[in-house]
Amino acid sequence: MRLSRELFSFLLWRLGVIIAISALWQGLAWLIASPDFPSLFAVINSVQFHLNEGEMVANIFITLRRVLLSFIIAMLLGGIIGIIMGVNARINKLSDSLLIIMLNIPALVTILLCYIWFGLVESAAIAAVVINKIPTVVVMIREGARAVDKDLLAVAKIYQLSPSKTFFKVFVPQLYPFIIASARSGLSLIWK
Repeated sequence: MRLSRELFSFLLWRLGVIIAISALWQGLAWLIASPDFPSLFAVINSVQFHLNEGEMVANIFITLRRVLLSFIIAMLLGGIIGIIMGVNARINKLSDSLLIIMLNIPALVTILLCYIWFGLVESAAIAAVVINKIPTVVVMIREGARAVDKDLLAVAKIYQLSPSKTFFKVFVPQLYPFIIASARSGLSLIWK
C-alpha cells in the first residue's frame, strides 16, 4: 500500500511539472507571438503532420539505432578500460593524463574531427559519440573497480573459485551501482 502511495505521489509530481512547463511554454508563446517561438499546440500539430507522412518514424528509428549502438560500444569499451585501470595501478598512472584530456575535449570538436576523418557517414556519427562517451564510463567504472571489497576477493580465493567465477560472481556485482550510474549518464550524454 505504501509503495503504491509513493509511486502515485512520484507520478503526480512529474505530471505537475510537465503541466507547469507546458503552461509556461504556452504563455510565453502567447506573449511573444512570434513564429520563432511557436505555441505548444502548433508544435503538436506539426509533429502529428510529420508522423502521418511516415518519414519522421523512419528517422526516429535511425536515430534510436545510432543511440543504441553508440551506447553499447561505449559501455563495453569504457567498462573494459575502466576495469583494467581500476585494478592495475601502473596502467592507471600511464593513461590517467590521456583520460583527463579526453574528458575535457568538447563534444563538438570530437564530432567535427570524426566527420573530417571519416566523412559524412553514419559510422562517423557513431564514432564521435563513442569517443565522447568512453571517458565518463571509464572514470566511473575505474572508481568502482578501486572500491571493490578486497576481503570478498580473498574469500573467493580461499574457496578456490575460478578466476572467471570470481570475476562474474564477486567482482562484477560490486560494480553494478557504478555500471548503472555510467549507463544513466551515458544515455543523457548520447542524446545530446
